[in-house]
This record gives sequence, C-alpha cells and structure tokens, in this order.
Amino acid sequence: MSETYINIAVVEDSADDLNNCLALLDRYSNEKHLKFDIQTFNSGDAFLMRFKSQYDFIILDINLSSLNGIDVARTIREKDEEVIIMFATNLAKYATSGYEVDAIDFVLKPLSYASFYLRLERVMKKLKKKDDFFIVVPFEGGFNKININDVLYVEVISHDIIFHLVDGNEITTSGTLKKYEEELKKHWFIRCNSCYLVNAHKIKRVEKLDIQLTNDETIAISHPKRKGFMEAFKKYIIEEGK
Repeated sequence: MSETYINIAVVEDSADDLNNCLALLDRYSNEKHLKFDIQTFNSGDAFLMRFKSQYDFIILDINLSSLNGIDVARTIREKDEEVIIMFATNLAKYATSGYEVDAIDFVLKPLSYASFYLRLERVMKKLKKKDDFFIVVPFEGGFNKININDVLYVEVISHDIIFHLVDGNEITTSGTLKKYEEELKKHWFIRCNSCYLVNAHKIKRVEKLDIQLTNDETIAISHPKRKGFMEAFKKYIIEEGK
C-alpha cells in the first residue's frame, strides 16, 4: 500500500477536532510509511457537492451542524457501496446508527491516538485487501499502474483502450478489448456491449438496457450481450453478496 496514495476525506465542522484528527493521521502515516492524500470539508453539504466515489476512506462527524453525518452517509451509500466510512462522535449512543450505512467503526471525540490507531489498523487491513488488485497498462515510454477499484469501465475506440476512472480522469493505452476482458473478468468486469467492459462493483442500478454507475453515468447494454451480461451480473451478486 505504500506505493500508492490513500485518498481520505475528513468531514468535520469543528476546527479543533479537525486539527486533532489531521495531526493523528499525520502521525500514523509517518509511523507506517504510508502516503495519505487528505481533503477536508466543514459541512456535509460541501462534501456531497464534491463526492464522486473518489475516496478510499471517509472520516465523518456524526454531529454536523447542518446535514448530520448519518444522512450524509446514506447519500454516500447511494453512490458508493464500498468506500470505508468511520464515524467520529461525542456520544457513544449515536454509534449504533452506523450499522445501517455499513460503517466500519466509530471513534469517540476528542480523538486519542491509542483508540484512533486501532481503528486505523482495521481500515488499513480492509484497504490492503482491496488495493492488492492492480493492472499495469503500457504507453509509449512507460506504463501506468491502475488500481482496479478506481476503474468504472473500459472502452475501446478504434485501437485505443480507455480506462474511465472514478475521479473523472481517463488513461489510454493500445490493444484489444478482448485481451482486457480476459484479464479483468476475475475482478468482475463484464462485457455489456461491443465497446465496453463495466466494473460490476461500480454498478448502481440495471434497468432494461441501461446500466447506471455509481457516478450516475449511464452505459447501454446491447441486445446481443444482454443475456450474457445479466447471467454474469447475477453471479456477481450471489458470489459477492451484494
């Protein structure tokens, strides 16, 4: 995991609590030789305006002054079922609310390093399982190492293969879609038409011939591919427990 940045969002409206959290994250990253890319938000509304499934881990204050943390988490889960959420709260009684949004844990404020450390260890262990999966794609003079979990779908245009990422960026290489279909099928990338492989983990909804992704983009299923796509997607749901 030290080879890549871990994208973290901290949503906290108390300046003191935010500074404390950032100091503890900095201490942990230095001790573990990890690279954190941290963005901070002082309200749930400000966070949701920017949220596009681009984070690995979110630290979310439950007691936000406007839109509370539980409601923010519900909106997050509508767009991203996999991002890790950890609540920070002043009152332990609110912690049980985390179960309904599949939060990994909660930590009581003011944060202490001992308790925060243990929870971060859980988070990093879960991220390690996710981050073990990369694909290396070449370009002239070098290569890109792409985290599978960052890919929404793969598109072919002529002889170009384009990886569309959750942060809105694109990475282009050459080759055939069939080659990447074989390489990525074990990670639940499913062919939905002649031009696209879609990451099943990033599918929010399937209706008739439309696939709605977690970023609300829509991709079409072709009639010839519909049967195979639906069979593969049902298998994904069964085996992954989604």
